[in-house]
Amino acid sequence: MKSKDQVSAARLWAAYNYPYLASALFALRFVADDKVDQIAGDEYFRVYINYDSAHDWPVEVLGVEMIHQVGHLLRGHALRAQEIELRESDLFHWVDAMDAELNDDLLDGHVLPEGSASPDELGLPESLFGEEYFFRGTTRTEPQRDCGSSAHGNPRPWDEPPPKQGKDGVTAEEKDLIRQRVASDALTHHRNHGSTPAGMLRWANSLLTPQVNWRAELGAKLRRGIAEITGAVDYSYQRPNRRQSFASKVILPNLRARVPEVSVVLDTSASMNEELLGDALSEIDGLLSTGGIRFESVRVFTCDSEAGSPQKVRKASDIQLIGGGGTDLNQGILAAVQTRPSPDLLLVVTDGGTLWPESSPSRTRTVAVLVGEDPPSTPDWLERVVVKESDDPNRDWSAKSSHIASL
Repeated sequence: MKSKDQVSAARLWAAYNYPYLASALFALRFVADDKVDQIAGDEYFRVYINYDSAHDWPVEVLGVEMIHQVGHLLRGHALRAQEIELRESDLFHWVDAMDAELNDDLLDGHVLPEGSASPDELGLPESLFGEEYFFRGTTRTEPQRDCGSSAHGNPRPWDEPPPKQGKDGVTAEEKDLIRQRVASDALTHHRNHGSTPAGMLRWANSLLTPQVNWRAELGAKLRRGIAEITGAVDYSYQRPNRRQSFASKVILPNLRARVPEVSVVLDTSASMNEELLGDALSEIDGLLSTGGIRFESVRVFTCDSEAGSPQKVRKASDIQLIGGGGTDLNQGILAAVQTRPSPDLLLVVTDGGTLWPESSPSRTRTVAVLVGEDPPSTPDWLERVVVKESDDPNRDWSAKSSHIASL
């Protein structure tokens, strides 16, 4: 079989067995190169193949190699290697770990790419992330394969220059579109047939429905609320106007920016997660400080089924958590807004298991800081931020690498 026909037949085999990968498979560009041992790829959807070594491969073997290369590209293995600052000495162990992640997703009966590692060979169970295989897995002693810069990002002698036009390879913008299309097709395939591999399904969900970092979201809401209040200026006679010397017979007022009044209603019922509660309060403390508001000037109301007296403390950890019974945060919200001066910004920290007022408190911007993974719905008038155990367990491996290495 001619090399061109071999590639065409293998691509069709792969697209038939893994239809959700079709967009990526047909974007691959094959380049003949005898510098490659057998087959390798780069970050631009170019696959370099030594046809002298691969000419007798069965169609399904080359098809699995295509699926393997597409997996490296879709999962962003080169970028993930950069995030953990991969050393050249660890490159082959990294490739083994990424191969183990991909080989989980091959259908039953399909052979592994030649020389690639399986989870069992690394001494770990299936369905883990590549970084877990890398940091916790054993290092193989047998010859290891180099899948190319598509797997690790380190340039190889056979790599062509980055593409300047479509026929030379896939650009970064086109790569993003392909990844979005494949993720969408994978979810559709699973809805229609229920046979998308677990790893591919996990990747598709994380790409199309990314988790929102609750710290960033909370920071944005608090900064916006503080800015709107401090941006409102009014006339005041407390400080002399700098033009007073020109109008000695008339006392002139001066413009003065308002300092926001902030209150916190803190759910202290028995259902609250103390660890997440501490995280949320510490974050609020720091965010208010950056906005020029010291925590000791904030009124804190603990509340279960009854509201406690307002507390003013120097830091969040000094709050006396009084409560432990049922939950009725209406009492805490009412106590906060009836205190004078009434708050401009009211933060309600809770797991959400409470009734809410039917309407927003007058002249008070209210934000619910909801603790836990799946809090109940809240009224439309209420802004909300959900504080979760983990912002996105599929991402930020550079931050987690030291922890994983210690396991």
